[in-house]
Formats: sequence, structure tokens, C-alpha cells
Amino acid sequence: SSYNYDSVKSWNMCEKVYKYGVWCDDECRALDAFRIDEWSSSDIFLLGVMCVFMGFMMLLVFAKRVKAYEKASIYGEEMLAEVGMSPTVLAGGFALIFTVVGLLALLKFVNETLVFAVVSCILLFIYMLKLTLFETKTPALLGIKKKKKKDPYGYADDYRYDGDNPMFNY
Repeated sequence: SSYNYDSVKSWNMCEKVYKYGVWCDDECRALDAFRIDEWSSSDIFLLGVMCVFMGFMMLLVFAKRVKAYEKASIYGEEMLAEVGMSPTVLAGGFALIFTVVGLLALLKFVNETLVFAVVSCILLFIYMLKLTLFETKTPALLGIKKKKKKDPYGYADDYRYDGDNPMFNY
């Protein structure tokens, strides 16, 4: 039988490489534990959690971009170009991500689907952190310049170095 043939004493690496290099049968495919093209319940649950997370992140990013786009549209077409992608293009990109996840899942590429979903979640999370943590309080895209801070003691106001102050006339 096959069990006796594959015993430790008679197992020959060269024979196995030749045999499975020519044709990979069921016995060959059984050796590869990572190429399971079946969705287990834990895989489906994990993919569902990641898709829900991606959906929430996409909604938050979309809402922030819509708000920024509306603020910039007040100032005209020139400001819209500086804002970046329009919300419709962003929504199309999000739809493309979900389409790729769905297509990979339908083709039963289990590991590839999960890896693509994890990478998408991480990138969306990083982008969301960039939008929320590193945004400026007074957006420069609206043309608002920061005012220079005044000297709290008033020295810069009283002493000008242009020769008008008698202290600097020689």
C-alpha cells in the first residue's frame, strides 16, 4: 500500500521530486497545507470583520474628504485643484477595493483574499490616522495665513532697529 511505500526507510527524496515534478496528484496536493482553496467558517468570519472595518474606515475618510472638498469649493475652482481627489474618485477607488476582495473570494483564493484585505485595512487605517492626527487646525488650503505671534513683553514693538529709536543712534 501507499503507507508502506512512504515509510521512513524507503523514502527517497530524488524519487519524490521526480514523481511530483512531473505530475502533482492528490497525494502531492495533500502535502501542501497552505493551498487550501476552501473557505472555512473562521476565514469567512475574519473576512467579514475586515470588510466591516474597511467599510467604516472608508466612510470616515469619505466624510472627511467631502467636508474638505465642500470648504474648498467655496473659494472657487482653483482651490478644488489643490484639495486633491474628488469624493467621487475616492468612492470609485473604495468600490474597486471591495470589488477586488469580492472577486478574489469568489475565485476561492482564500489566502490571497485575506492578505489583500489585511493590507487594505492597514493602509486605510494609516491614511485615516494621517487625516485625523496630522491635520492642521487652520487649513492652509483655504488661504488663511497664520498671524505672527506678538512679543508678550512688547520689546519688538518698542525698539525698532531702523534708526528711529534714539537708543540706536550714534
